[in-house]
Amino acid sequence: MAEEFVSLDGGGNDVQLSRERIKHLLVGSPKVVKRTIQTLHVKGYAEANFWSKPVAAGNLGESGEVVSILLRYTLPQ
Repeated sequence: MAEEFVSLDGGGNDVQLSRERIKHLLVGSPKVVKRTIQTLHVKGYAEANFWSKPVAAGNLGESGEVVSILLRYTLPQ
């Protein structure tokens, strides 16, 4: 599995270029956003500190809601 992420020639560019980026957005109350980030961390999906700091959701949510963003890179199927 590690071979999928590390180039054997040491360059790393071939694998990096073939990876796709996905953006995850969590929008909700500060409590539920924090709980969801913690749940995804416990399940091994993403480190909790990889998420952006929650900020006011503005037009993405309702009054009092926040948004937090995670960018992940994955290999295409």
